[in-house]
Amino acid sequence: MLGSLGLALGGGGARGLAHAGVLTALQEEGIAPKFVAGASMGAIVGAMYAVSQDMRRLSQLLDALDLHEMLGISETYRGMVERTAGEAVIEQFTGASWRRKPSPRRERLCAFIDLLCKGKRFRDLDIPLGCITADVDTGEEVVLRSGPLAHAAAASASLPGVLPPFPWRGRYLIDGGVVNNLPADVPLSMGADTVLAVDVSAPLVTAPEGTMDVLLQSYTITARRLTQVQLDLVRTTLGDRLIVIRPKVDEIGMLEFHRVGEAVAAGLEAGREAVRQLRELSADAYSTISDGEKRS
Repeated sequence: MLGSLGLALGGGGARGLAHAGVLTALQEEGIAPKFVAGASMGAIVGAMYAVSQDMRRLSQLLDALDLHEMLGISETYRGMVERTAGEAVIEQFTGASWRRKPSPRRERLCAFIDLLCKGKRFRDLDIPLGCITADVDTGEEVVLRSGPLAHAAAASASLPGVLPPFPWRGRYLIDGGVVNNLPADVPLSMGADTVLAVDVSAPLVTAPEGTMDVLLQSYTITARRLTQVQLDLVRTTLGDRLIVIRPKVDEIGMLEFHRVGEAVAAGLEAGREAVRQLRELSADAYSTISDGEKRS
């Protein structure tokens, strides 16, 4: 009685690996979303799910890999931002530009995603998928639903400070979390009448001190407020058929990919709670229909 279930997978870097746990819980209960939308890491995991990956096996594979080595990134977002700031100074003196310079880190990410997505394109999917990105030149939200899956997911995960903007059909796209970090409205627009949204966004830092801490905190505050406004808008349409779960991943840093097991376990726990809520929602819908039939 769930009707058309849509899934919204939010951005959060390594915390987003909790999505694999949530999807494992749904797969184990035979619950299959009909629409999926993802931002950043949510787009990557959503793409892997959309190509019919077994999420439990995928989690085990990711846990066995050294993702920092494979993708060429450090273990802290702060460290990556500081390194990028140094590169920006060099660009000022050399006249170099990310618009003209290839990015080996981006190419490694694309190749990795393409492998896990079996080289597929959107047209090959049985489950409609939307990957959320933002146009760095216009600020426009761009939902990718065609072309190579790996390119769309990589574009959605082009986190400023870690990866340069992703070239896509004449545009330059950055991390979808900048404009829509928990895209519950996208599966709704695709036809879902129930939406399960998985929030793995960054927590606020207690008593930030350094300048970099304040900079990162300001981004988190803006993202959280924007997400709440967007969820409130979706709730005006769906009411209690919008379910938001928050896996307990606050202690996992943005780029702490060595903590795959922890993230997946937290997602599995949250996913089982989501299953319970979905079952209750289905039972309530059945009860309402039965009562209506009796009255008629």
